Amino acid sequence: MKTSHRILSGLLIIVFSTLFTLSASAWGSTGHRAIAQIAWQQLSDKNKSKIEAILGDSYLPLFATWADDIRSEKDYPLGTIPHYVNMPLGQNYEDSQKNEKGDLVTILNGMLDQFHNPKSTTEEKAVALKIIIHLIGDLHQPMHIGLAEDLGGNTISVKWFNEDSNLHKVWDEDIIDNSRLSYTELARFAGQPSEKELQQLEKGGLIAWVDETHQITQTIYDNLGNKHFSYEYYYMFSPVVLKQIQKAGYRLGYVLNKILDGKQI
Repeated sequence: MKTSHRILSGLLIIVFSTLFTLSASAWGSTGHRAIAQIAWQQLSDKNKSKIEAILGDSYLPLFATWADDIRSEKDYPLGTIPHYVNMPLGQNYEDSQKNEKGDLVTILNGMLDQFHNPKSTTEEKAVALKIIIHLIGDLHQPMHIGLAEDLGGNTISVKWFNEDSNLHKVWDEDIIDNSRLSYTELARFAGQPSEKELQQLEKGGLIAWVDETHQITQTIYDNLGNKHFSYEYYYMFSPVVLKQIQKAGYRLGYVLNKILDGKQI
């Protein structure tokens, strides 16, 4: 869709101001910065210079949490945009009933259009970039491609090493925090894909990536057990978290290199 940035901004003000937001931010600050760190390492020098001209600095981790931080500004319409897709387990995005108020995919497409629009100001391009940086990360957090009825796992109470938590928070923060890694360490621990894996990562586009993440969502619900999570759960799913961080980082780098070269994804 080729929505102008002015039309998009108007829609955001009218429509998304009524949306509820999740109680946690996908991956927490450590996860989002790790994804941005991986992506930054994939950028060409030319595209780093282009980002610096728009954002004032090319170092992506500086901007990785902006889209969550602005939620504190209650009167700012971009603070209420959805960072998620709601769809039943076992269904794909194309076949699912769409939220008429929008979702993570529609917002990302709108921001890609805003960035490509030749009439967009530098400030509007900066906003688009910062939201793209964040939402590509959210797209890879399985509880952000989750169920409407439990708010992406927010209402599913669980124990994490005997402490009260919820399923969404476990995947946002608890698993990552348990690793005791900084965001640069987390980016390093996530590893590098093989050349063949990298080619696969770049295929499909946003909708295919959403469907891929949703398959992990299914696995999470299949392994709720007694909802008392500790070492066994961490051992089972921490490699999944690392792989999702890796995928998000390399795909974000791919998307940014594409759009900064003036190409569609």
